[in-house]
This record gives sequence, C-alpha cells and structure tokens, in this order.
Amino acid sequence: MVGMIDLHEFWQARVSGVELEQRQLAALARYAVRDAPAPFERFARLAAEGLGVQAGMLRFQDGQRVWSGGGPEAPGWTAEELALCQDAIRQEDGFVIQDAGPSLPFRFYAGIPVITPQGHRIGMLCVRDATPGRAFAAAERRFLRDLAGAVITELEVRRLQREQIAASADTAFWNCLASGIAGAPDFDAALDQALAYCAERMGAAICMLMALHPAAAQIEYVKSYFQPESGLAASEMSGWFGRMPFSLFSFGSQLAQGQVADTGPLSLADDLHHYPRLEELVAAGLRRQIMHPFDLAAWRFGLVLGFERPDVPAGMHGLILEFITRLTPLLLGRQREDALARANRALRTIHASTETFEQAKRPRALFAAACRLGVEVGGYQGAWIGLARQDQARRIQVAAHHGAGEAYTARLNLSWADVPAGQGPAGRALRDARMAVVHDVAREPSFAPWREQALANGFRAVIALPFGPPEAPPDGVFVLYSATPMAFGDEEQILLSELTANLGKALEAIKTRQERDVALIARSESETRLERLLQASGVVLYELAVTGEEVTPLGVSPNIQDMLGFAPADACSQDWWRSRLHPEDRAQLVDAMRCVLEKGQCTLRYQIRHRDGSYRWIRDEMTLRRVEGAAHFRIVGAWIDITERRTAEEKIYQLAHLDPLTELPNRRLLNERLGEALAEMRRNGSQGALLFIDLDRFKVINDMLGHAAGDEVIREVAVRLKLVLRARDTVARVGGDEFVVLLTEAGATGEAAAQHAGIVARKIKDALASQPFMLGEREYHLGASIGFTIFPKPDDTLDALIREADTAMYQAKTSDTEVVMFQPAMYQSLMARHAVEDEIRGALKAGRFEIWLQDQVDEDGLAVSTEALIRLRGQDGRIISPAQFISVAESSGLIVPLGRWVLRESCSLLARVKAYRPLTRLSVNVSPRQFRDPAFVSHVLDAIESSGIAPDRLTLEITENLLVKDVLEIGAIMRSLAAHGVRFSVDDFGTGYSSLHYLQQLPIHEIKIDKGFVGQVPEDASSVAIVEVILAMGRRLGLDVVAEGVETPAQVSFLRRHGCARMQGYLFTRPIPAREWLERIYGASVG
Repeated sequence: MVGMIDLHEFWQARVSGVELEQRQLAALARYAVRDAPAPFERFARLAAEGLGVQAGMLRFQDGQRVWSGGGPEAPGWTAEELALCQDAIRQEDGFVIQDAGPSLPFRFYAGIPVITPQGHRIGMLCVRDATPGRAFAAAERRFLRDLAGAVITELEVRRLQREQIAASADTAFWNCLASGIAGAPDFDAALDQALAYCAERMGAAICMLMALHPAAAQIEYVKSYFQPESGLAASEMSGWFGRMPFSLFSFGSQLAQGQVADTGPLSLADDLHHYPRLEELVAAGLRRQIMHPFDLAAWRFGLVLGFERPDVPAGMHGLILEFITRLTPLLLGRQREDALARANRALRTIHASTETFEQAKRPRALFAAACRLGVEVGGYQGAWIGLARQDQARRIQVAAHHGAGEAYTARLNLSWADVPAGQGPAGRALRDARMAVVHDVAREPSFAPWREQALANGFRAVIALPFGPPEAPPDGVFVLYSATPMAFGDEEQILLSELTANLGKALEAIKTRQERDVALIARSESETRLERLLQASGVVLYELAVTGEEVTPLGVSPNIQDMLGFAPADACSQDWWRSRLHPEDRAQLVDAMRCVLEKGQCTLRYQIRHRDGSYRWIRDEMTLRRVEGAAHFRIVGAWIDITERRTAEEKIYQLAHLDPLTELPNRRLLNERLGEALAEMRRNGSQGALLFIDLDRFKVINDMLGHAAGDEVIREVAVRLKLVLRARDTVARVGGDEFVVLLTEAGATGEAAAQHAGIVARKIKDALASQPFMLGEREYHLGASIGFTIFPKPDDTLDALIREADTAMYQAKTSDTEVVMFQPAMYQSLMARHAVEDEIRGALKAGRFEIWLQDQVDEDGLAVSTEALIRLRGQDGRIISPAQFISVAESSGLIVPLGRWVLRESCSLLARVKAYRPLTRLSVNVSPRQFRDPAFVSHVLDAIESSGIAPDRLTLEITENLLVKDVLEIGAIMRSLAAHGVRFSVDDFGTGYSSLHYLQQLPIHEIKIDKGFVGQVPEDASSVAIVEVILAMGRRLGLDVVAEGVETPAQVSFLRRHGCARMQGYLFTRPIPAREWLERIYGASVG
C-alpha cells in the first residue's frame, strides 16, 4: 500500500546524499536509458492527465534522464522535488504527501517506484498538484502503479530488441569467419582471413601471428594483417622474417609460459630500445600491444594485436579469448582438411605408381614417370629426381624433371656433402638418409641461397625423400615442391615415403630383368586356357589372372563375336575392358572383384558397349580358382545377355516412378530421392532445399484451349525446368500444374542453401517468363509461384518437408512475392486463411452475404448512380469488412461464385427501383480473377436478361492493373459486353499503370479518381496537380469522371471549381444496406 507521509517527518528521516547501490545501477545500465531515443515524456503526461493533476515526472536512478509532462500551467520541477523522487525510490511501495505546506511550489505529491522484473528499483513515476489535501484513491494508486509497469515493459522490449540485433550481428560475424576460412584456397590464405577478421573484431590496427620455438628459445614471425586505413599499414615487416630470441620481444617470456601479455599505454617517450621491433611500431603510431597465446596442433602461437589508441574496452581480453576459442577448431579443421586432401593426392599417386612403375623398362623412364605422377596425379608444383654421385664433390645429378621450374632445376648446383651447397633439403636427405622438409621457403634460413628463384617459380614448401635398396646408402633423392606453405603433414610424409619405397623397389626390379622367363610361362599357360574355353558353350566365358591389385585378361570364348561383335583377341587387354565398361558400372565391378576374392564367387549386372556403340546388359557370374604354387589367383566368369529382360524391367520402373506426360519423376520417386537426400545431408552436415512450384494462369489455358493444349504446355515447362537445374538435382511433377524441385547439397549452411534456392527459383521464373508459350499462332505467358524450405532439421519428415514447401508456395501466391522461404509462422497464417475460406463458403450457402450501396451525386447533390458493395454478416451478427475476406476469396477462387451472386443481386436491385429511378445506374466491382473466368461474359448477360434491366444501367468497375496484363484478352471481353450496352469504369484511377492508349482503344466510359488523391486536396500540391490532370484528360476523352472519398466541403468546392460533376464519399452518404437504400427510394418500409 502507498502510505501517507507527514512532510516534517519525511524531511527528518531523509538522509543527506543518495547512495546508489551497484546492482541497481547495473540493472539500469542494461536498459541503456541514456541512449534511449524513445519519448518517455508520454508516461509523465499520461500520469498527469490520467490523475487530473498539474504535472507528472519520470526520473531514473542515475539522475541523467528526467521526463516530465503536464498542463500548460505546470511549473518546472525544483531541486527539492527531484530529491523527493530520488528518496522515494527507496520507499517500500511508493508514498503520498497530501499537503506539503505553503513553503514548496506544490501542495499534493505522490510517487510509485519503477521496479524491474528482478526487483531492482531504477526510477520513480511522480505526480504533483497545487491543490492541498487532495485524496488519492486506491484506483488512482493502481493506475500509477500500472503506468510504472508500462515503463518497465517498454524498456524490456527495447532491451530485447537490442540484444537480438547484437546476437544476429555476432552470429553473422562468426559465420563469415567460418566461411572465410573454409573458402580460402589454402591454409596460408585461411590464416590471412583469420587475422583480418580478428583485426576487424577487436578494432586493432595490426594483427600478427608469431610461432614459438621453445627448444631454441626463439620466436618466429609467421604473418600479419594491417587495417588499410591505419597509419601502421606502411610499416616495413621484412626485418621480422626468421627466428629471433625471446628477449627481443616484450611478450617473449609470457608466450613461452602460455601467459597473456599487455604492454598498457605506450608513447614515444617510453624507453623501448630492448625491444627494437616494438620500438619501430610505436614510432609508426602503435599505442598499445596485447598478446594472447594459443596452441594449434603441436605448435604454440601468439596472437599479437596492436592498437593506435592507448585505451581499449574493458572486455577486450575476453573478446580476444572468445575469438581464439572459436578460431582454433576452425583452423584445426581446415588444417586437417588440407592435410587430408594432400594425403589423398599422395595416395592417388601411390595407386597410380603401381602400374606405371611396372611398365617402365629403363631407370630413366622410371624416373620420368615418377616425376610426372608427382605433378599430374599428386598435384605438386614441380618434381625432380637427383642421383647421388660418388665423385669427390659428391654432386647431385638431376636425372628427371616435370612441372614448374625446369630452368631453375637445370641450374641447380647441389651436393650431398656437408658444404654450403649441401645444406638444402636434397643434400641433407641424401647425407642423413632420411627425408628433409622445408615447410615455408620464404622463412626457412637454410633455404636462403635458393629462396628467390624458388619463390619466382611458385614454390612455397619442399620435401626431399631418399630412395635406394634397404640397409644401403641412398641411390638418389625424390624432390617435390608445393605451391602452398605449411604443406607436407605427417600422414602425407608417410605416404610419400611409401611412394619412394615403391620407386626403389621398381628400380631394383628393372635391374634384375626377369621379363623373358615370365613371358615363356605365360605363353605355355595361354595355350591350355584357350583350349579349355573353346569347349564352353551357350554363354561367353572368360578367365582373369589377379596378382595383388593387378587384373589381367587371359582369354575369352569365341562366341563373344556374337554377343558384342568383337574377336576374342580384342578382349584380351586391360584397355578393352576399361573402354567397353559403362562409366556408371566401374565402381561396382571393382567391389565385385573384392567380393569374389573374399567369398569365392559373385554375381552382378552391368553394361558393356557393343561394337556398334550400343550398350548390352550382362549378368556376370564370377568364380574364384586358386592355382597351386602360383603367386596369383584365377577368376573364371560367365556372361549372359539380359538386355531384353532389363529393358522390360526399366519399362515397369518408369510406369511406377515417372510421370507419363513429362517423363519426370513422380511423387513416389521424389519421396525416395528426398529420403535418400535427407539421410545423406544428416550424415555429411550439408544443407538441401525443396522447392514447390505452382504455375500461374495455367488453368485459364487449360479451360480455354482444352487438355491437349494444357498437356503441351506442361511438357514445355518440364523441358525448361530441366535446363535450369544441375544434373544431380531432381525435378518432379506432383500434380496437374505443380512441380517440386529437390536441390541436394545446396550449401554448407542454412543461409547458403537458402541463397542458392532463391537463385534457382529466380532462374526458374525467368525460364518460364522469358519466352512465351506458343499454342497454334498465339502466344501465352505463364508465371510461377515458388515456395521453398531448407533441410535437414531435427524433426523433418518427407511429408513435413513437402507440406512446408507447399505452404511457402501458397504464401508466395497470395502475397504477390516472387519467392518465399518457409517460416513456421506460415502455418498459423495458412490456418487463418483456411478459416476465412470456410467462413466464405458457409456464408455463400447460408445467404449471409449482403449488398450495401453508396450513392454518387451530381453537382447539385442529387443521387445519379450508386455503387454496390459487399458485406459479410458473421454468425454472431457482426458485419465483416471486405478487407478481411476479399483477398482470400480472390486467391482461393471463391471470388468467382461470390462475384456471380453480387451481379445477380445488383441487377435484381436495379429492376426493383426501375419505376422510381429509371435512369439510375449501378456500379459493380469485378476482380481480376472473376474477369478472367471463361464463363464471365455469359454470367453477366444472364444476370441482365433474368432481371430485365437495360444493360447500360449496369457499370462494371475494373482496376488499372487489370488493363496492362493480357490486354488483348481483356479487351476482347470488354468489347463483347460493351456491344450489349454494358458500361465500364476504371476504379482507383491514378494508382496503376494505365496509358492514354488503353483509355482510347478500350470501351471505357468512366474513370474514378482514387480517394488517396481526393483526400489530400486542396492542401497537397502534388495531389492537386494529379486531380487537375485527370479531370482535364476525362473532358478531352469524353469520359465521365467520379471523385471518390469526398469528405469535406473544401474538397467539394475544389472539385466543383475544376469541373468535376460527380462525387462519392462520406460527406454525402455512407454505405447502407440494400434494404435501407430501397426504403429511402420507396419512402416506406420494404417488405
């Protein structure tokens, strides 16, 4: 309860000075009242007006913001009054002073504290009045307390908005950082991205990365980023390259111990000669330096930030720590990704080397092949092989080279002796008999003699791998160059060592030369195999030899000529098998080979190309045979031609899974592929998109020209859709004019997938709208409404995804938006629209629609025409405005039966007043969808004929926008009705895109000036000019002009002065029910 306080006792109890508790100040700070642009004066004004007192005031705890409001006689607030508010904040539930006495400029005073949801008192809402002894009822106390609560509500809303905006910006930053690192061409560029984003996040002028070498007590400069607009951007960093002792850096010992280092404010007056690098930066404008250590894999780095101002925000260290915490897994992931890619390239090189090395007959050919594999398969920038000569200088002789740097390699003068020419990676690898790696050519001190030329050829990292017989000095060295620094990770080194070991083995194999013995054995076995195969019948038989990873054809039965058109000798080569096998079946044949080696037999189906170019379906039954005493296995196989059966199976599959009209996937196949995509996206973490497409204006073509023309349009739409999409995407037809597009791997994130889906949707719309559809000799234009949804989400199902995309499409169709992405709130909107549709259907059945009328008057104020307006009476008896149901009726198609009812009722009304107002005309609004109804003309003429009215008494009102779409079709309909005497009026004229051409060429009798212009005359100069032009244009074209929305005498005076003879608006009459309108005409009650 608010207590009554004696002023004398209050002043005696008041302590001098106000101690603001820290938690209350913190609570107030969360609301940013000092920066709030909101006019809080309204709360003070509402308090004064609501309680009928002289003035109100809203004051916050820190005293920085005071808002007051009251009547024109309310004097300003004194220091004593402000102090009262400040002390009153600490009262339990506010207070009231009924009479302050004559010493103060007020007599009555009351206040309620403003309390946060957490119970912190952050301000006071007070009122005052000059009337003494004023009562303060309980209802007034509740009003003041509720108003104080409204202040907190507004502050909470603004706080939540600020926090939401900040969170969105924060999320966008981290997403950009992740995308920048993931999208960088290599790890080095990813570090550049990380430093740039760090500088942006922290507001630093420079951001550097330093690496720790603890064993040597050294720090190595890695790279840096300067803000372009910073004064430090011109700093020369060449002196930073290489490794330097801890002592040269102000943060050296802290980095070694894993501690944060902060120099605090710096100036030119500081003695920094012990730290020359820091001294250089301070001279260039640096005023503070902060270093945070972090570990990445086996390395420790220091993230060093330089600022051009001495003071940084209080939470800077937390921001840096958060950045490092988020950055480290991104860099580790990118590092692992790059290392895996390089390891895969090395693995591919190993696989390719098996056959390549075996085919080499001489060492020089072997070396050339190894270098070529390293560049073309391994993806390295350059490769060369050097042989260790045993001469006095211990020279390294280049024996083969491939890739970049041919001239550079030819000029190399290297040695494997412990001399300056032998300090490079090749010399060290041969001398120490182990691999040598230079991770960064630009910074490795030992590589200085070759650095400039190596960088000029694009070499950033080098690995040298010795090769030769086991337990013996190396014969040579295999050198590979990478175009990116920090290459050659641990796994890649292991794989390249294996490659080099294979190279050594191949070199040894060439030296032993056993090819002649192998050829003799192979010839003897071949005769036996061919004799056995010739005895086979029925199917084509073949035999293969499997040695390790190598598969060699040994023989094929002669009847392969009948099956595939080839002689048996043609099929006895690996190239024949590779070239004849269908590309899509190669992977399963490799798996089948593994299967038969493990299980002894395997059956599979695949396609082989006939000599005539066609493919034949083959069922292959493989059986493993072990040859005693041999180092290899045998596979005996039988081919059976199943092409005819496969063709029949495919036909059955097409009937079950493809749309017969377009040969696109049907709903069943779409669901299968969507299920597979959903599972795959969940496994790999990527995002997909599902688009639902509904053709606009297709029903008109189908109804007017028939199903054959509609089918032709659907087939053309299918062709255009397939041309827009990628091969791995799916477009399916799921209904008459409905299509669904499945985009797999649309993006790494939901945002990227949504962006890609939007781009594809716009391409689809362009593909449909850019060229008309030719049917006979006429052109027809189609549009599309497209909605889409992104997946996977935690609870996604196939039906839910299609329903989401369909819902978004419906939103696009009803809102005239090109493309709409599904949002959960759309379900509520859709349910609301369905409810309105149900209301419309129910009202049509129950007869709850009503015609209301509003007269148009001439210059004498006499009614000369009237406009029929529709109203819906709800089940509770309330009248529902057209604004709540017309758009739903239009989009759902219910506007057509509703429009027919309005026409019939309107013509019937005209017939009933024919004897009283024989010249009265009645206007009826016609929607675009109703106008395009193929039966529209017949419905209008039927309504006129059945009511017996003269056709020229009926005016159909259409909008300007209808005239610019399908003008030929619209014009034909208008001329057909005008030929019977029906009049046309252009409603809301001036807001659309009509031209004088339409007004001259089409049978238009009347234009109605939009009320948006009429309502602003004569005050608004632009509206005045527009109305004057429309009136002048109407006179010149001989059209009646009606001014809509007339509400003031000044508007009437202006319109009459400019020659407007007909007006309509609330000034003359409001819309009234038809029954009341008839009573006015008849002068008596209408039964």
